[in-house]
Amino acid sequence: MPLDFGLPDMDVGFGFFGVDAVAFGYDGVASDAAAGLSPVVGAGDGSGGGGDVLLYCDGGGGGEDGEEERRRRLRRKISNRESARRSRARRRQRVEELERAADELRAERRALASRLDATARRALAVRGANARHHAEAGVLRRRLGEAQRNAAVLIGLSRLLRSTANGAHGGAAPAQLSNGGVASLMT
Repeated sequence: MPLDFGLPDMDVGFGFFGVDAVAFGYDGVASDAAAGLSPVVGAGDGSGGGGDVLLYCDGGGGGEDGEEERRRRLRRKISNRESARRSRARRRQRVEELERAADELRAERRALASRLDATARRALAVRGANARHHAEAGVLRRRLGEAQRNAAVLIGLSRLLRSTANGAHGGAAPAQLSNGGVASLMT
């Protein structure tokens, strides 16, 4: 099974060396063999061009057990790096999701603030109209009271006139005037 560990994502260090290590003062594969380092994992397109990378482990000790231990450590390091890369990708994805959610919440907040402003303006207009209607109701109550008093006076005068007309024929009008007939109707 070929191993592809996403080597461009891997950092130089921790016992890993390869083609990119030249930029850090490491002089490449020829000195690896001279230093007694053995290649552990090969990755790339197999063309032998610049895309091929050999990883070396600079662990100590020789022999079969030491070599197997170095390979096991290298696999574990590669696995840990891959796991960290996946973790970073998940974190980036979560951050993007949270940013989208924050943008949606900001848009919703702006819409709600706009609705709140419109509602506040309508409430202010309703309170103003309510105050005007309350004032009009007070004026109308006063006018109604005046109209009721005027109606009572007119009714009283009408009765008085009828009774005086009857009094001219029957003489009962002076008694009603002396008892406050019209005045009693006005209160």
